[in-house]
Amino acid sequence: MQTHFAQVMVVHEAVIRGDLAAARGPASWLVTHEGPEPLPEGAAPYVVEMRDAAGRTAAASSILQAALGTAAMLKICGDCHRAIGVRPATQLVPPRLAATGVVGHMLAHQHAADQMLQGLVAPSDALWREGAAGLSTPPLDDDAVPGDAKLKREARASERRIHVLAVQARRAEAPAARAVFYGQILARCADCHASHPKVWGPSRR
Repeated sequence: MQTHFAQVMVVHEAVIRGDLAAARGPASWLVTHEGPEPLPEGAAPYVVEMRDAAGRTAAASSILQAALGTAAMLKICGDCHRAIGVRPATQLVPPRLAATGVVGHMLAHQHAADQMLQGLVAPSDALWREGAAGLSTPPLDDDAVPGDAKLKREARASERRIHVLAVQARRAEAPAARAVFYGQILARCADCHASHPKVWGPSRR
């Protein structure tokens, strides 16, 4: 299962970069590879659901579709863990508190998004809510966002939408609803990263 989860995370990294093409390969791998044998009792239905979600991600024609498929896969991991009574350990590196400005803000975003991800996968209500709270903090001021006027408008729009989604996500209780919110947040992150990947986000691989 660690191998499968590693592939889900490769998809996740590609989606958050806004790189739809790079997400298709590992998503297709998840479609064609069975789960480990023997599976824990009660796990088989979730392997089928995972392959279905991976298929939707591999066939996605937009980053939003791929993000929703990725979030669904993470939610399915959590559903399976809950069903078979397993709670994977969570290891989150806290953000570098010395970083300020855009860098510090983005590191805080990353840490909060990681908490939400772990909240889906573990699953953990506390981590989900902490992550959503972290993304709910006030957006950057216009003067703090680099770039020309057009890119600045796009970045600010994505930033505002992420904060609105995070406020709503914090109130979500059902795993399916949480997955939809997380997928939407991933897509908004990708919008900003893809608009200027070498300055605002990870460069495409």
